[in-house]
Amino acid sequence: MRGSRCGADGVCARLGFCIQSYVRDDGGYTTLAMALALLVSLTLAFGVAAAHWSLARAADVQEVADATAMAGENCVAAYSTVAQVLDACVLTMGLTGAVVCGAALVVSAIPPLQAHAAAIMDLGRNILQARKDFSRSAAQGLKRLEEALPALIMANSASCAAANATANLSYVGMAVPFPQQSQSDFSFLEDGLDADEMKEDSERLAEASARKEEAHERAEAARERGWRADNVDAPKCLYSRVLTLTGMRGSLNPHYPSPEVWKFEYARVRARNYYGRRYRSERVGGATADQLQRSAARKQFYGYAYEALGRMSCKDTQDEVSMRLELLPHTTAMVRATRLYTDAVWPCTSEEAGRTLHCSLACPGATGPSAGRGSLRSIDAGSALMCPVCRMDARAMGNVADASTNINNGFEHYWRIVVEASKDYERARRDEIAAEHDMQEAAEEGRSAFDEAMEVLAADRPKLCPPGAWGCVGVVCRPGTVAVPSQLTSAFLADASLPAGAAVSAATLAPDDATAHNTILARAFDGLRPAGGSVPLSLVGSVTGLWGDLLVGYGSAYGTIADVGGRFLDGVQGVFGERVATWLRGKLSGLVVGAGLQPADLRLRKPVIVNSQTVLDKAGYTSMGKAREVLQQLPTSSEALVVLLRERVTSLLGSGTYTIAELPIPGLEGVTIPLTIDLSKLGVTS
Repeated sequence: MRGSRCGADGVCARLGFCIQSYVRDDGGYTTLAMALALLVSLTLAFGVAAAHWSLARAADVQEVADATAMAGENCVAAYSTVAQVLDACVLTMGLTGAVVCGAALVVSAIPPLQAHAAAIMDLGRNILQARKDFSRSAAQGLKRLEEALPALIMANSASCAAANATANLSYVGMAVPFPQQSQSDFSFLEDGLDADEMKEDSERLAEASARKEEAHERAEAARERGWRADNVDAPKCLYSRVLTLTGMRGSLNPHYPSPEVWKFEYARVRARNYYGRRYRSERVGGATADQLQRSAARKQFYGYAYEALGRMSCKDTQDEVSMRLELLPHTTAMVRATRLYTDAVWPCTSEEAGRTLHCSLACPGATGPSAGRGSLRSIDAGSALMCPVCRMDARAMGNVADASTNINNGFEHYWRIVVEASKDYERARRDEIAAEHDMQEAAEEGRSAFDEAMEVLAADRPKLCPPGAWGCVGVVCRPGTVAVPSQLTSAFLADASLPAGAAVSAATLAPDDATAHNTILARAFDGLRPAGGSVPLSLVGSVTGLWGDLLVGYGSAYGTIADVGGRFLDGVQGVFGERVATWLRGKLSGLVVGAGLQPADLRLRKPVIVNSQTVLDKAGYTSMGKAREVLQQLPTSSEALVVLLRERVTSLLGSGTYTIAELPIPGLEGVTIPLTIDLSKLGVTS
């Protein structure tokens, strides 16, 4: 027990000594305590600083990996923009060419303009051929660009990783695109759109339109001849002869100032009014037998003419014409073909020589008793004799209108001109109607051909899948060890180093809704617009301007491209009064608007950070093994990696700029603009 107690006392003695070393008897701290506390505090502070530096540098590699993945996907975003512009150019050039060919079809159906249709059709076909050539070159350019895209992505991302190096730290890394090989299908650029069928239909339309124009000109010339004979003194006309001979005015004898407001029917009505008035006012009589005969013959002639004109008709519509106007009898032969020859209207008497026909019972030769009435034919048939005094027979009846028909002072003279003009007019109008029927058939076929072209253009737009379309996985390592800065900590801490590190990140493209109505194509068109502006096409407006409107309107807020095409066709002038042209223009405009040419999605694609496994899953890798493989293959020098990748891109695309295709400007023959990419902005050249 004593020994135990003595041991305890010894411990207490030592503890008391230790406490006395740090705490004074008055409760204060000794100098040793203060020095030791300060040393521990400094050691902890600099230890925390060293740990913070190490952790911060260790985390930097992840930020560099994020930037590397984004840099790689930036190349894919640039490619996406290029593909959007090329696709827009191909589609809008196709629509421009098709719409110009449609305008040529419409112009073919406008007789006064049909001669220009071939030139407009050739322009449209040239645009479509230029589009085909451009499509092929664009496809080749995009294919070649996609072949180089993996190397381009890795070169740009490797440059980004190397650029994050500091004096003490270096990084080696790159972004790997997925898919690694192109899966794009460029067959959409070989759609076979042409205008051969529309050209044939346009030629048929133009030929029929030319026939219609020629027939229309003949019809209008005949109409003018008829109008002049009815209304214009040369030296006289029906209007002035009626006015002079009957005094009729106003609605019974109107004057028509121009052929545009005149119809053949108006001349028929005027003539019937005239003969009705002459019939009613004619009183049979005369001082001599010859005068009596001429008066009686006129009375019969006027009555016959009035009735004959009542049976005549003039039908003139857009689809049918029938001019049933006839010459009035003014020869013996013509009289014998009418009821004037067969009607028993002439008085007969029984004379010594036999039954005799007279012009009137007032004839001095009518001395015998009445023998009924006879026709002029009865004289030729021998059943009646011609009166030797009045000499009334078919020849006398023919003489009534003979002189007035054959001299330019007679009413019947101008009526004959009207009748002859009506026959010419009828033939010309029937030719015109037949030509318009042929035009309608050709227009129907042209509409079908145009519809087929719209169906080709309305096909689904391409869905390209270049390398990196699913995303890019960035892998970055910090090779070797890095000494922790010890200038301030060497007195308190042992030397330390930061070990090598690595990080993985991934980025993919996402549409930016804020750019839904971006002006990339408007800027592209401004850049493509050649000096001097566009060349106007006088008949249908500016083709270059049409293409510009279509290109700028492709997916923009300015309206759908279909509306632009429809407005262009609606702007074709000269269709007023042309049924086929008006019908065709309406149909083609409707086909453009109804073709389903919806604006494309032109939102810019921008890279965003995503979980790397999301990208790897799309590529078929279920683990991070692929990323580890890339990390293991990274060289220790970033400069060597960047140089190697740049050489790969240069071998595929060259250096400086890369020309994807030569873009022809619709409406400007022989004018092309190179579409180039500045590779230096993608980190290809140093």
